[in-house]
Amino acid sequence: MDKSSAYREIEENGGEPYALHFAEENPNHPLTPFCRRYLFEKDREARAAKDESDRAFALKSLAEMQSSSNIARVAAASSKQAADASNESAAAARNSAFWTMIAAIASAVGILVNAAINLGWLDWAKHVIK
Repeated sequence: MDKSSAYREIEENGGEPYALHFAEENPNHPLTPFCRRYLFEKDREARAAKDESDRAFALKSLAEMQSSSNIARVAAASSKQAADASNESAAAARNSAFWTMIAAIASAVGILVNAAINLGWLDWAKHVIK
């Protein structure tokens, strides 16, 4: 009996379950070594397929992690740009507040001088100084 005819017989009778049962029931039959080899090869193929599936899953997971990392990096860069813009805005607001304060002081001095003129205090101050 050759390998191809033995495997064909195993396949025709149900494949792995047949080979397992036949090998257990007929340990001295000439087909038994082929059954054991058939089971070994099927197990190796199944493991290889599982390993390939695991490898594909790992690669997919790695790609997703890299994608997430890139998204996080872009988000961090955008956040930094927003923080920089906020700092520039705060500096402009401080400048604006300073010059608004200067304008308010100048306006207050102008109001005081105008009030002094209208109330005649400047005339009184001129009279006191003479």
